[in-house]
Amino acid sequence: MSGRLKVGRLKVEGTKGRVAAVLARRAVLMLAWALLLAVVPVVVLADSPPETPDEICMKCHEKDGLEMTLPSGEILGITVDRNALYYSAHGYEAEEEVHCQDCHTDLDGYPHGDLPVTTYRQLVIYYSQTCANCHEDEAKKRVDSVHARAMAAGKEEAATCVDCHGAHDVRWINREKHPEVPRTLAVEMCHKCHSGIYDQYRLSIHGRDLYDGNQVVPGCVDCHPAHSIEDPRTLSFRLKSPELCAKCHADKQLMAQYDISTQVFDTYVGDFHGTTVLVFEKVAPGQATNKAVCIDCHGAHKILRPEEAGSLGIKAVLLKRCQECHPDASPNFADSWLGHYAPDWRKHPLVTAVLWFYRIVIPVTIGFFLLYIGIDAQKRIRSRSEK
Repeated sequence: MSGRLKVGRLKVEGTKGRVAAVLARRAVLMLAWALLLAVVPVVVLADSPPETPDEICMKCHEKDGLEMTLPSGEILGITVDRNALYYSAHGYEAEEEVHCQDCHTDLDGYPHGDLPVTTYRQLVIYYSQTCANCHEDEAKKRVDSVHARAMAAGKEEAATCVDCHGAHDVRWINREKHPEVPRTLAVEMCHKCHSGIYDQYRLSIHGRDLYDGNQVVPGCVDCHPAHSIEDPRTLSFRLKSPELCAKCHADKQLMAQYDISTQVFDTYVGDFHGTTVLVFEKVAPGQATNKAVCIDCHGAHKILRPEEAGSLGIKAVLLKRCQECHPDASPNFADSWLGHYAPDWRKHPLVTAVLWFYRIVIPVTIGFFLLYIGIDAQKRIRSRSEK
């Protein structure tokens, strides 16, 4: 009896064990399915991100050695460096998102079709025009610039937006936001076309100081604003040139850093030449004048210290300039000029004495005559009142 009961108990316990095992296997299987369903969508999303327009373009244009042949026979590389695009001014730090089709507005679908240009240079000009879609103010300023006028006259080599700012690797220019941008960058951009002028500038006191790290001396765009560059060969630009120099040389605080007196500019404005030039520029900006301006004596780009040119060199330059208006000027003609400084007792005692003589005599003389006229008028009035 007890044995049968024992056997029956074992059977019951064995059945319960098999049921528990089946339930355990089913629970594990359900848990596995649950985990699989939870993981698979994540894996799918991770492997297949939503494609943006840029990603669609990069599928092809990120391939190395991608090229196309223009109608002119020129080979155009169309591989795009993702990193250059990402770290450019249109990249991840841009204030507004910029996508491929914002600039390549004429491309829709694949294949893209033929470009409406023949040469590589025409391609650069063609796509530079799209910059105006976002940069309206700069585009308006550029309309009257010397570069735009040259382009309109058929000179395709004139600078475009892409030439100065780049294409996919658009450079940062805002030094307030990106202080790492060197001030020499703009000079290097101008160098690509104006190599001769660049060589002169690099030898000048301004160029040497700029490349030595001076953050104040003028670069190209300080005298030739980037988007509204005037033709420096025009009369209007020549008449405005003293004002360009005045931006620095009339600033007492700035000049004090270099121990340069603002008399350099003040005495020019105060003398016959400077006064005449400023009057012409204000009253008749289109009328020519042969009066000397700063660049006539100092040059425009290769500006040296006076001691570097030497006294003989300066006199030769001055005499040549003076003879343009004063053909009879002799070698000692320029010696009568005191330079850009007011006369003082130490350097020019005779001239200073004459100056003070007139400073005293003229007011005293005028005062005497005013007093005389006043006394005479008072006497006449009194005489008439007595009558």
